[in-house]
Amino acid sequence: MENPVDLNEFVMAMTETAYVQVKAACGGLTDEQFFYQPTPESNPIAWLIWHMSRARDVITSNISGENQVWMSNGWADRFGMDAEDVGIGDSPEKVSAFHPERSLVMGYLDDAHEATMKRISMIPTEQFDQPVVYALGDTRPVWRALVGMAGDSTQHTGQIAYLRGMFTGMGWRRRAGWA
Repeated sequence: MENPVDLNEFVMAMTETAYVQVKAACGGLTDEQFFYQPTPESNPIAWLIWHMSRARDVITSNISGENQVWMSNGWADRFGMDAEDVGIGDSPEKVSAFHPERSLVMGYLDDAHEATMKRISMIPTEQFDQPVVYALGDTRPVWRALVGMAGDSTQHTGQIAYLRGMFTGMGWRRRAGWA
């Protein structure tokens, strides 16, 4: 009989795939493209990356009990934002005003990704059914929090890829080496 799929490995594979795809989608973008909003109520790539990274950082820190790298590594101060900012329910004006240096956005993506992968790898099987506070403040079992995180990452990665395709056409995925 084969061993069942390990939930940690499954979530880590989904998380890593989204990370690699986001990094590829950002390669060669201009700052104008990085902050472009198709409509005043649409999210730019920069904001999507920051929000996705914040959600991952919050959710996995709640599961692990570790501090969010957003605060512990000084990202909130570097961005000039509140420690509680996650990007959920932000006004269109706040999203439009989001213009940090690209190196900040990508640096936080890298730092949050590294912490997220480490935290997920350390979740013991018996913890999957335990309740945890999710990013929106509701409580759900750890496994459901991870499903929500993976779904959010997939959604935002698709949005980023779609925006990238608007700028450079469909061939960018082949040129990036992952299509």
